[in-house]
Amino acid sequence: MSPISKKRQLKRLTRAIICCIFASSHLAWAEENLEFDRTFLMGSSAGGIDLDRYSNGNAVLPGIYDVGVSVNNKTVGNMKLTFIDLGDNKSAKACITPSMLLRLHISQPEYHGNEGILQKRSDDIENCLDLPKLIPLSSVEYNANDQLLNISVPQAWEEKSYSNYIDPSFWEDGVNAAMLSYNANAWHNEYSDDSDDSLYTGLNAGINLAGWHLRSQGNYSWRRDEGGSFDLQHSYIHHDIPALRSQFAVGEQGTSGNTFDSVSLRGIRLYSETLMLPPVLASYSPSVRGIAKSNAKVTITQNGYKVYETTVPPGPFELTDFTPGGYGADLIVTIEEADGSKHTFTQPYSSLVQMMHPGVGSWDFSVGEIQQDELAEAPNLAQGTFYYGLNNTFTGYTGFQITDNNYYAGLLGLGMNTVLGAFSFDITHSQTKIPNSKTYTGQSYRISWNKFFAPTNTSLNIAAYRYTTENYLSLTDAMELIDSAKHVSHNEYENINSYSRLKDQVNLSMNQSLRDGKKDYGSFYLTGTWSRYWVTNNSQSSFSFGYSSNFSWASYSIGVQRTYNDDGEQDDAIYLTLNVPLDRLFGRESGSGGFNSLSSSVNSDLKGNDQYSMNVNGNSKDNRWNYSVNSSYNRVNGDQNLSTIGTYASYDSPWGTYSGSASASNDQSRQYSLSTDGGFVFHRGGVTFSSDSFSENDTLLVVNAPGAEGARIGYGSSTVDRFGYGVFSSLTPYRENTVALDISDLDNDIEMKSTSTTVVPRQGAVIFSTFETDQRRSAVFNLTRSDGQPLPFAASVFDTKGISLGAIGQGGQAFVRGVEDEGDIIVRWAVKNQPQSCRAHYQLPQTPADKRQPLIVNAAVCKME
Repeated sequence: MSPISKKRQLKRLTRAIICCIFASSHLAWAEENLEFDRTFLMGSSAGGIDLDRYSNGNAVLPGIYDVGVSVNNKTVGNMKLTFIDLGDNKSAKACITPSMLLRLHISQPEYHGNEGILQKRSDDIENCLDLPKLIPLSSVEYNANDQLLNISVPQAWEEKSYSNYIDPSFWEDGVNAAMLSYNANAWHNEYSDDSDDSLYTGLNAGINLAGWHLRSQGNYSWRRDEGGSFDLQHSYIHHDIPALRSQFAVGEQGTSGNTFDSVSLRGIRLYSETLMLPPVLASYSPSVRGIAKSNAKVTITQNGYKVYETTVPPGPFELTDFTPGGYGADLIVTIEEADGSKHTFTQPYSSLVQMMHPGVGSWDFSVGEIQQDELAEAPNLAQGTFYYGLNNTFTGYTGFQITDNNYYAGLLGLGMNTVLGAFSFDITHSQTKIPNSKTYTGQSYRISWNKFFAPTNTSLNIAAYRYTTENYLSLTDAMELIDSAKHVSHNEYENINSYSRLKDQVNLSMNQSLRDGKKDYGSFYLTGTWSRYWVTNNSQSSFSFGYSSNFSWASYSIGVQRTYNDDGEQDDAIYLTLNVPLDRLFGRESGSGGFNSLSSSVNSDLKGNDQYSMNVNGNSKDNRWNYSVNSSYNRVNGDQNLSTIGTYASYDSPWGTYSGSASASNDQSRQYSLSTDGGFVFHRGGVTFSSDSFSENDTLLVVNAPGAEGARIGYGSSTVDRFGYGVFSSLTPYRENTVALDISDLDNDIEMKSTSTTVVPRQGAVIFSTFETDQRRSAVFNLTRSDGQPLPFAASVFDTKGISLGAIGQGGQAFVRGVEDEGDIIVRWAVKNQPQSCRAHYQLPQTPADKRQPLIVNAAVCKME
């Protein structure tokens, strides 16, 4: 044997000996028990009290606990774990089951018979595994103080997993339920010689049955001179398919606008669900900004459908709490002022290509009948798109559209992730056969780019579309031309030579944060869009710039906007706003309630029309009430100047949010509005209202916590009602969601066995979660024995039925739960293995049911038995 080999063997032997020494010393330390000196306990019988359970540290009693779990010191999440008593008079042990190992991404160990079983349970309940026996060098350690369980296994037993990814076997179907969400707005205007009334109600309804989810969305609109009408926007039923990582839907809904323009389709759709992927492998909705001159009604429509309506106070506003259909259709925003005047503008709505993780694909396939009111004949459409991550740099994507009235479009594109930013480039080829005409063939070229410059905190996005051939037609354009040629009597006939359609379009957006070290100089944004059209050669453009910043006692923003319409007419707007937090200005404690902010603004169109406004805003201490008072002065070029004063208030109740506004002007005009939004869920426990409205895609949690009326659910405004139920709507499907109850404001005598729950819902599911509560009366007894001796520490307290109520603490004091208004309690203990007991009679004072608190019973004598 060579000298080198001998040295290697010697090193290995030395390491083995050192490991054995440290391992044995560690085991000796781990097995060392704590011993309590019973002489510190009072009473002659103290020496007979059994304290062996506490000799291993902070004892864990059998039961179900919410604990944090980690594997090899890497946090996995929170779980409900059962701790079992093995009968060895030691702390209860965590029950590790095979399904839990699957969730923790630990390989399943092999075991035969009872070997490696910590506790064998019934056939319909999984056995508790003795992990250290089944997996060599593994351990299960529980820290009762921090409620943390760490499982340590050799790396070879760890399966490849992704952070925050939950195995599909743990996805929860939820319960059968029905739900309805609503938002309504009533509007009344009075002018000098006329008046107007309108009503809008938006509805989202759903039924969950056996894992299938039916969803319908519609709205009712009424105007005094026009009457009312109900518009059912779409209705469909869907179910997820975990094996395909997809959602399957049948009915009427919009197609995705990621690749082609979104259209409403009645048929079937199968599309991949990115939320089913681990987060590392895996939506966009634009915000709408505008300026209201008064308490104004803002309406947003898309593809001819009304998708949102609300009332806003005077001044700049930003709307983000709405869900457009699809991703590719522009939004039409209409602002209706208190004096009846209207202003309309277009909010571009499109998204760039999604870069996919290498080896991950995304797809969307739809087949059905196009739903478009303007068409006399509804054609059938088959559409498909597919994205695939080729590597870290390139993502390829393709798509097609085919109709049964002679239209075809095919797309091929490539996305690139480079040091210069993310690029995408695609070509769409279309072919359209128009009746009584020829076949038109054309191409569309599109390039997009976005980049975030980290050193300067600059976000830049440029999306340029150029239709290079005159005979290219999008699906919408082609359907209108084909329908016009087929039904000349139904439509005013248009041919391709007279039909105006998009030729070129460029969109630009830029956001810049101005920081120098710890100094913040504010931020600015720049947006612009330019479009030109075939046939008319007209163009439209819009540009806006804004800057915002703050100083010690206020914040301010400046914005300018310029637009050009088809005729080249120019429209300008400029505004300046100042916001002053009154709490900070007057040195008041934040969140104390009352009027807390003052804002003022100046708006002008640079044509002699100017507006000056001021608002003061406030809220109640519990944030349920919000209110404001506003005033404005409008200087109108060539007309009467207008002065207006108004008010707005909203209340966040357990049954929904209610709001109202009113304003009056010196031209005798008046405005009033009432609004509400909320929802309710039908479930096995009854009907439960929600203070928050929810959309058709929301996943809901119904909480059952008997006796916990008023407890706040999660971080929202929903609370538990008087029946013990509540609704929480902010769950993320296919992810682990931990929802807690805030019981800090509960003043009644309720014990919560657990204040949080962890759920992993499927999309659209209604999860039913019960929080165990103990509503029995509690009391603190100060007991003395009839023979003058003190009661032993840790002696057990029972009622006359043998039900455990608590234990004796120091000085003969016992906190017990489950007592009646009047009765007896029995204290039991053992001295030198000889059972002893005493009995005490009590009578509790009467208190109102809604004001029950733990009562103190002094000088209760426990008679020896």
